[in-house]
This record gives sequence, structure tokens and C-alpha cells, in this order.
Amino acid sequence: MVRLIRLQLTFFLCTVLSSLFLFAQVPSQKEQLRVQIWAEMDSFPGGLDDTDEQSVSVQALPRVSPSGMYDFAVARTKEIAPFLLSGMISGWTFDYVPYDKTRRIAESFEYEEVIPYSSKTNPITYKSPVVEDDKFLCWAYCDRTESQQMAFRRWSAIAHPKVHGIGKSSVENGFDGIKEACSQAMKNAVREYWRIYIKNKPKEIYGMLLLIDVPRVYISEGQYVADLEFFMETDKIVKYTYY
Repeated sequence: MVRLIRLQLTFFLCTVLSSLFLFAQVPSQKEQLRVQIWAEMDSFPGGLDDTDEQSVSVQALPRVSPSGMYDFAVARTKEIAPFLLSGMISGWTFDYVPYDKTRRIAESFEYEEVIPYSSKTNPITYKSPVVEDDKFLCWAYCDRTESQQMAFRRWSAIAHPKVHGIGKSSVENGFDGIKEACSQAMKNAVREYWRIYIKNKPKEIYGMLLLIDVPRVYISEGQYVADLEFFMETDKIVKYTYY
């Protein structure tokens, strides 16, 4: 009986230690950002149906071949990675004007980086390049600075709501199409959250969004689709003074 208990205890301790070891090997997004990116092999990917959709994640870059086979994909990856990582490091400020039919106000949404991305402050390392289904994939790694880690802890500690949005844009727009899809995702995240809590449409909403979790961008039916999660901080809600 005593021997059995000892064996059970030994097994339990081994299991716990193994679990701790495994968790220790998993990179923490709090200190190091790790995202997978994909890029088309050429500038005209064409329309793809739902069966061809793939998550956008940045992966490692291969050496550019003498034939220039990877030139476009590598250049596109180097555009996408800093854009997404900037949203995860410092986030974006936003200015949202809701659509109001009665007042003939058109919906508008503007955003910009809180702090412009700097390759000196946050250099990106690309690893594990691979080509699958005519798409170039690789992993992008980026370390947060100590001050950025503190900022992320503040975002996580304060009761910022988690919001979710999906946006779309034509693949014909290239990298601008990816940014537009992300902008639409931001706008929809803000709109869907506040439409629940505000009875009367406001004139304007100002705030910040921090991109969290794994950014998911893919192609479906000839459009880039951005499926994104954020922490949201609302700085100001401006109400109409007349009706």
C-alpha cells in the first residue's frame, strides 16, 4: 500500500514537472510576439472560394532566388508584419462617426498608430519559410521592450472590454486592401460593442484599440477578410446637442 502511494506520488510529481516544462517552452505574447503571415506569390492572386481560405500569419523569409520567384511575396510579408505587430505593440487610436440617416450623417472611421513602428526598437526576425498552395508563409518574431511589456500589463490589468470585428476588402487593392479589411474590422468592433450600450447614436467616439491574440486574415471569394480581436479603451463619446 505504501509502495503504491509512493508510485502515485512520483507519477503526480513527474506529471506536474513535465507540464511546467512544456508551458515554459511556449513563447509568451507578453514578452515576445509570434505571428504567422502569408503572402501571395504574385500580385494578382485572383478570386478564391471559401475552400482556399487560410489564416494570415507571418513566417520566416527565404533568400530571394536569382529568378526573383519570391521577390513579391517577401516584399508583401515585410509590409504586413510591421503593420500587424504595430497594432499589437502600441495599438491604434480611432475616431468613429456613426451613420445617422435622420441627420444625414455618413459613417466614417479613421485610425492611426499610437506610436509609429520602429525597426530599431522592435526588429523583426523571420523564420521557417515555406510555400503551400501557391502562398508563401513564414513566422515573424518580435520582442517587446520592458516599457512595452509594462504597457501590455496595464492593458490586461485594467477592465478594458474585449471586442471583435470582421472586415473585408478586394484583393485587387493589394496591401491597401489588407489595411482596409483591418480598418473595417476595427470599425465593426467599435460599432457592435457600443450599439448595445448607447441608446441614442452619438455624434462621435474617440478611443484606442490594441490588437490581441492571433490576427486572422485570409482570402475568400476574391476578398481579404480580417477577423480580429482587440482590447478597447474609449476616451470620449460626443453626444448630439440637438435632435
